[in-house]
Amino acid sequence: MTTSRILSRLIWSVSTLLLLIGCAALTQYGRLEKEARQHYQRGDHDQAVFKCAASLRTNPQYDKAQLLIRDAFRPAVNMHQDMIQQLESSGGKFKWDRIASEYEALVKLNQTIKSLPTLVDKKTRRLIRFELGDYAEALAETKTNAAEAHYQEGLRLSQKKGVDFQKQAAKEFKAAQQFRPDYKDSASRYQTCRQAGIKRVAIIPFEDKSGKRGRYGAVSEMITDQIISQVMSDPSAMEFLELVSRDQLEHIMREQQLEMSDLVDEQTAVRLGRLMGVHKILTGKITQIITVPARTVKKPEKQKARVVVKTEKYTDSKGKKKKRYIWGDVEATVTFYTRTAGASIVGSYKIIDVETARIERSESFTGESKFKYEWATYSGDERALDRKASELVKKGERPAPTAEQLVNQAAENLSTSLAKSLKEYSQ
Repeated sequence: MTTSRILSRLIWSVSTLLLLIGCAALTQYGRLEKEARQHYQRGDHDQAVFKCAASLRTNPQYDKAQLLIRDAFRPAVNMHQDMIQQLESSGGKFKWDRIASEYEALVKLNQTIKSLPTLVDKKTRRLIRFELGDYAEALAETKTNAAEAHYQEGLRLSQKKGVDFQKQAAKEFKAAQQFRPDYKDSASRYQTCRQAGIKRVAIIPFEDKSGKRGRYGAVSEMITDQIISQVMSDPSAMEFLELVSRDQLEHIMREQQLEMSDLVDEQTAVRLGRLMGVHKILTGKITQIITVPARTVKKPEKQKARVVVKTEKYTDSKGKKKKRYIWGDVEATVTFYTRTAGASIVGSYKIIDVETARIERSESFTGESKFKYEWATYSGDERALDRKASELVKKGERPAPTAEQLVNQAAENLSTSLAKSLKEYSQ
């Protein structure tokens, strides 16, 4: 065989190899192996195993993924085993929580390997095997230890007086059940402590000091009702929270011959809170209601396009009759419109502890509502319009919401924000 033929075959072989490598990289299993390698290089061996496993489920014969999963699996297992040893020798109160998560990671790695199709090494033609451990018993024991740790902490906290201690005790009994459902009597103790840990909160309609009371409806009452509605519709927020309705509040006020204006005084609000048997009072004031009237800005623009304006028949050099397009320029004047309007509600709120009359939280707030609408009109040839102009022309004009509608939307947005803040406070 001549030197040139040998060289040609060598070049062909290399080219074929590169092509195969390139093709593999473009496949799903190739992309997954590449992602796995990136995780492996960053030291995230668990993810490297998971990605390799996904690659091998698509193509069990993909040797690059076979090799990488063997390289990644043992370091992944070692990392979790080392962490378990470190945690077991530590003195952390809730170390068993983390140990349980480490064992769960080991179980997940084992399950991933067990889910693989049969793997055969291309070179040796032997089955690829992995050394798997049995962590079921250790995980079960660890979960029991974790449940006991939370149970004991719940017992300790439940002996203390105060709503906050009972709330924390309930959370510990709940955590015990997450590791071991129905662990000892943690379910009944959770319910007992949860009831004792519930905070009763009265939300007093905000004082409207904007000077525009009644102009846009009962804004302050609307905010109060929406806050209550949004919080009560969230089960997680209501786990340790009970809200006093406005009807209950007004009933007590009638009995005490009080007006809403009387509740501006903090001492009166605290006295009322004690009569209602609540722990906290949320009260506030609206200092500004600002409306931005509708404003329309228009911007004219010339648009041109080259289009077929007509067709004509002609006879070519061979005497055949044909048709051709005649192109020409068309134009149109487009007027773009932008209409805007808005409203905002500005004020502040505070949460008062009824027992101590101390302000626990005080924050300002702003609720906004913005309206923006765009459309267009044109004169001239419609074919000259670009895509944006065509879409805006089809939309047509739309009136802005009324000032009352904008203020109500701002109140709704504000209620959502304050409800979120109250949920975070309660948890």
